[in-house]
Amino acid sequence: MKYVFGPVPSRRFGRSLGVNVVPLKVCNWNCIYCQLGRTTTFINEERDFFEEKEIKKEIEEAVKIFDYDYLTFIGDGEPTLYSKLGELVKWSKKIQDKRVAVFTNGGRLYLDKVREDLSPADVIKVSTDAGDERTFRIVDRPRREITFTKFLEGLQKFRKEFSGEIWAEVMLIKGINDKDEELEKIGEALSTFNPNKVHIMAPTRPPAEKWASPPSAESLIKAGKILSKYVREVNIIDYVERGKFYVDPKNPLESLLLTLKIQPMTEEEIREVCAEYNIDLKEVMKVAKEVEFNGIKYFVY
Repeated sequence: MKYVFGPVPSRRFGRSLGVNVVPLKVCNWNCIYCQLGRTTTFINEERDFFEEKEIKKEIEEAVKIFDYDYLTFIGDGEPTLYSKLGELVKWSKKIQDKRVAVFTNGGRLYLDKVREDLSPADVIKVSTDAGDERTFRIVDRPRREITFTKFLEGLQKFRKEFSGEIWAEVMLIKGINDKDEELEKIGEALSTFNPNKVHIMAPTRPPAEKWASPPSAESLIKAGKILSKYVREVNIIDYVERGKFYVDPKNPLESLLLTLKIQPMTEEEIREVCAEYNIDLKEVMKVAKEVEFNGIKYFVY
């Protein structure tokens, strides 16, 4: 399959059946921690990247084959840049009975159309890595027109209009946004749109910038205590995803490579998938790129 991948193990969404609606590294942010690398197509306007009917065809096929917990719309970049995302989310609620989630940085929620497009979903995962403009620019590196004020106002408007759940992700980087003062500001920002859940994250797979390293365990615990003063539910997730990676049995090699574009995997994880689906490991390793992070070797495509 070209657009649908997995299910892959997710730390928050169980078995996640992913739908990729944006080409590699097309985004309106250029986050220092992104496991897909640096943004190469830096835009903030919608485009018709792929044929909607082709994506729908793959979703229809995949939901019949796989056992999964969430149907998740993501992307090799920012999914709200795909002009047909709203139609896909609404349609997917009708053709299958699992919860639908959209992973977005939240940077375009100040736009009426984007909020409307996301409204049929059950869960929207947004990023909140900063509490002011300065840190926003350092960590998330958004397009110039996306100011922190505009970003936060978009989240606040969406909270008032959206009947589903908003899950906020706070990615902490050592020495940048893990200090007490920064965490207090992030907590204040979170309190203005009242997310249902907050997940404190740390880079666990190779980031766009090698110097974007994870905070200590003590720092993460401290962050949990500070943010808990501002929001109702805080979870600390600082471990690598573990679980079974699924691929399309009709095109196992192509499906595995698509997963490696989205999620770096260890050699052990790749070997397990190759053994189960009779994929030639040499063919994978010929095109996979090795990267190391926190003393662990990963492979990406």
